[in-house]
Amino acid sequence: MTAAPILWALLLAQSAPAQTRYDLNATALEQHVRFLADPAQEGRLTLYPGEHKAAEYIAKKFREAGLQEGPNPGFLHEYDITINVRPTPGQALKLTFDDGRTVELTAGADFAPLSGTATVEGATGKLVFVGQGLVTEERDDYAGVDATGKFVLVLRTQREGEPRVTPRQVAMAAKAKGAIGVVMIGPQVEGGSELPRPSRPSGVPGDLNLAAVGVSARFSEAITGMEFAALNSVGMSPARELPVSLTLSTGTEPNKGRGRNVIGYLPGHDPKLKDEFIVIGAHYDHLGWGEVGSRTGRELIHFGADDNASGTSGVIELARYFASTKSNRRTLVFQLYSGEEVGLIGSSAWVRDNSEKIARTTAMINMDMIGRVREGKVSAMGTSSSVEWEKLLAGIAVPGLTVNQSPAIATNSDHAAFARAQVPIVFFHSGLHEEYHTEKDTADTINFEGMLGTVRAVAELVKRVDARDDRLAWNPEARMGQRQGQGQGRGVRLGLLPDMNGTGPGVLLQGVATDSPAAKAGLKAGDRVVKIGAAEVKDMESLQASFAGLRAGQAVEIVVIRNGERLTLSITPAAP
Repeated sequence: MTAAPILWALLLAQSAPAQTRYDLNATALEQHVRFLADPAQEGRLTLYPGEHKAAEYIAKKFREAGLQEGPNPGFLHEYDITINVRPTPGQALKLTFDDGRTVELTAGADFAPLSGTATVEGATGKLVFVGQGLVTEERDDYAGVDATGKFVLVLRTQREGEPRVTPRQVAMAAKAKGAIGVVMIGPQVEGGSELPRPSRPSGVPGDLNLAAVGVSARFSEAITGMEFAALNSVGMSPARELPVSLTLSTGTEPNKGRGRNVIGYLPGHDPKLKDEFIVIGAHYDHLGWGEVGSRTGRELIHFGADDNASGTSGVIELARYFASTKSNRRTLVFQLYSGEEVGLIGSSAWVRDNSEKIARTTAMINMDMIGRVREGKVSAMGTSSSVEWEKLLAGIAVPGLTVNQSPAIATNSDHAAFARAQVPIVFFHSGLHEEYHTEKDTADTINFEGMLGTVRAVAELVKRVDARDDRLAWNPEARMGQRQGQGQGRGVRLGLLPDMNGTGPGVLLQGVATDSPAAKAGLKAGDRVVKIGAAEVKDMESLQASFAGLRAGQAVEIVVIRNGERLTLSITPAAP
């Protein structure tokens, strides 16, 4: 190359614009949350179309940010997973009316099997309407009809003012009356899924050997002579045999498939440290139509705005931010997992499949539910995983945000698999709330400015970890705690909503779950729980430990401090 071209190249280099740093902002975070929590994503349940749409969206954002796919084509790391059940091939349902007319229904659009249904092929029987299909000491919805060898038609939606009747109750009554199958008609709740979701809460006991399907409400008038709204409002009394027979082929099988983690790499720029990793992660899946983990049991879309479109949005924006600065010494790995809500499957699969990378990972920072920052406080949990975390976190200054440290490593989010592999972790969380795992966890409940503060704090923490010349060391005395939350998974449920950012004495409550043992006991927001049974409660760890001595249905004393006074109440734990 001659001198002139060299000089020209130098001039071009000098005149090239400097790299513009991308500023983290609440508007972008909100856009991501609103997309992920939109009804079109149907709650992002792993293996379902909403999960696929969300994964495609995240991959697109990673690509736009300039991340590299690494060994994951399309940014995807896939793993085997089974969630609930799906219809077997050959589903068929035909209605034959006494006047000779026939109507064939379309599987998936007009009818669907319930989880737990018996597998039948061409089963035929007359159809009997039995209202809600309940049999108790006080009532018998079958009075006056013989259901032996027949299918029973049951209202799946509950009439106003009526107690909820579960599919399990309906199926057991039908079996006791000699029916060969149950046909449930209409949505479970107004505005809910037209057909039953293939999940255990919506299903029937599998050991009853009873065929069970749901049928769309639009067939109500053809079958019963009444439009569904009227039928659901007043019912048909007494029970009666209908002028129609039903021929059914149905069954279910395990819903096996490939879950999708979305993984993007930002290579490090330090020749000595670029082969080390800092993982920034969150899960993007949720509960679908309440098919897993719903606290209300209602077949409505569970939008999952805080849990965990909030953390997902934080990871996307941090990828965009760090890609714009190109200042990272180590390789940053941005990870968004599915399968979290059904047992931390996605993150565990990645850790399992990447042992060599895990051995070179200096830290994992997890964001799960960062969208409900209250009073400017967010929790950074799991700090006992490295003795360095306390110092690294203490110096973080984000206007309007206080980062409260907690040493215990909660085991109910995606950092747990990394901690078990002895990778130092920090888990950012803005606290539980009444909308957690319900259909009310919507984008309109998110504090986007508070969420932005948390994302900025995570960015600062990543920089501090990356600035170190040495790796963070795992603390062999790390405190692996229990599940953070309302006592789920420990044999009993109280319905406490602890303030993760509260300080002693005891554990401060930010509220209690509706119609829970805590609500019935008279506990409320602002109470400080200091004792349950014989166990003293000093912090979240001791609160969780106190559950070990509790039994469902056995009342115990719970001591709280309310407005400076010590009160003793009686609480009766419920089953999970």
